Amino acid sequence: MVNHWICYHTGKPFEANLEKFGFVYIITNMKSGKAYVGYKQYFMGKKKRPYKWETYMSSSKYLTADIKKIGKKHFTFEVIAEYKNKR
Repeated sequence: MVNHWICYHTGKPFEANLEKFGFVYIITNMKSGKAYVGYKQYFMGKKKRPYKWETYMSSSKYLTADIKKIGKKHFTFEVIAEYKNKR
């Protein structure tokens, strides 16, 4: 499985702590400098079914269209922080 997430500021590959709720991320278009901030959960529902966060790119239709148009290699996918709950 390809994990394109890196740690914000360090640039090291991101290793998830699955005891946490999820993470806040920033995706940056390296060509235009535009950025998108969002969050992703590791699990969904009461049964805690796992999300495929490793390959997740965004829920933004505009960002997803840009990634398809110019290629994933022109974007950085950085995890800012992990959190223990949704709040």
